[in-house]
Amino acid sequence: MQELKRGYLFDYKNNTWKVTDIYNIKWDDGSKTTEYQVKNKKGEVRYLMLEFIRKQKPSYTFWEKISNIDSFLKTISKTESDFVSIGTAKFPKKFYYKNVEYNFDERCNGTCTYNYETERVNSLDYTNNDDNKFFAIQLWDDEIEIATGVSILKTQISNIQERTSFISSDSIWSFLEKHLVLYIFALFFLVTFALNKCSKTSWDNNRDLNDSTKVYRNGNSYYRGRSSRGFGK
Repeated sequence: MQELKRGYLFDYKNNTWKVTDIYNIKWDDGSKTTEYQVKNKKGEVRYLMLEFIRKQKPSYTFWEKISNIDSFLKTISKTESDFVSIGTAKFPKKFYYKNVEYNFDERCNGTCTYNYETERVNSLDYTNNDDNKFFAIQLWDDEIEIATGVSILKTQISNIQERTSFISSDSIWSFLEKHLVLYIFALFFLVTFALNKCSKTSWDNNRDLNDSTKVYRNGNSYYRGRSSRGFGK
């Protein structure tokens, strides 16, 4: 598969997805994961993950984050005799979610690199009996993220394009934020120019040769008018 970069497009399951961010995770066991945050035209956010293990072919999975973590916690029952922990939180080694049975597989710790920033991540990985559906509970600093994923084939990612064929609202706002200073400067310049223009027009239309506070120019000479009473009288 062609390497994906930020802004690239690809098709998956009758949807066109745009790569909006890229995260690289180096796990302590030596494996690596490239995580592509993607968004479709509806604004739905998903994650395409490529896992690289030495002497093995890359594996492809497609993930969706669970936004309502509290609701998930209510659907599982904790048993003190059979659990795994991440930070100070405890989770069962076996549970059901949306009619799928998940069993604890392994715990992975690693370092995520995003642009020039790094962050530690601790992950509890679960899988179903067929090993084609996945569940991950991850601790990023003090924040817990939960996501479900499915195994996909490399060939399911198709029609990769370098150019952008649609513009999301987030992209527009991002562009505006990056150029906000230029917009403010341009607006200030236009307002100043307009005020000067109006002031000059008003000055010329209300010309009074007896007004000592104004200076009028005509060709190479100028006339400064003064009232008959002079200054101070």
